[in-house]
Amino acid sequence: MLALVLSAGILLGICFARYNGFTLFEWWRDLHSGVVISHAVTSEKVVALTFDDGPDPTYTPRVLEILHRYGVHATFFEEGRMIQRYPRLARTVYAQGNVVGNHTYDHPYLTRLSPKAVHTEIDACDRILASEVGISTHLFRSPRGDWNPTIYREARRDHDHLILWTVALEHHDVPTPKAMAQRVLNHVQPGAIILMHDSGSVPRETTVQALPMLIEGLQKRGYRCVTVPELLHLP
Repeated sequence: MLALVLSAGILLGICFARYNGFTLFEWWRDLHSGVVISHAVTSEKVVALTFDDGPDPTYTPRVLEILHRYGVHATFFEEGRMIQRYPRLARTVYAQGNVVGNHTYDHPYLTRLSPKAVHTEIDACDRILASEVGISTHLFRSPRGDWNPTIYREARRDHDHLILWTVALEHHDVPTPKAMAQRVLNHVQPGAIILMHDSGSVPRETTVQALPMLIEGLQKRGYRCVTVPELLHLP
């Protein structure tokens, strides 16, 4: 009986231990809420290609050309400040059939901000998307994939889906375009969300070079590339 009580106590302690502001129970519950999404549950061979931090005049046009060449669309999580700098390019991304999501205004560490500041970051990007691109979105990706109770609550308040990812193309273990593409192909699964960048603080030349190899590899394996709303059956 004592062992049973001790086991129950340990289990409760684990469930209510805190991680990144969540108890383990809260983290599990919110991860399964439909708000926080890192992949789709499906047996169909579909994946979503996603790009963060743009639009950028050096890399985004080249990414768009590659997507057009292979007849696929992607989801671009764009920063408000980048949309303000390059509004015509942001409109081109959308006009070519791609989906555009919110990636905050200026890519801060959201976990260090107050609830009001988190809301301001998300809202500012939403307003710029509306004014410069003429769209509204309920797709949000936090910079670096960070999320805590504050970020979760703000996303839920705005009826946003907090979109994470299954596997990233850029990784410190794979310095060459061929190795980058192969790493993703080794980890891909039906319903995967693939993270890439078309801008940011480091050059994205290897990303642009790896993209055709990735798309060809996916297609050879029978995968179809879709947008995040298509993958998740969202409007």
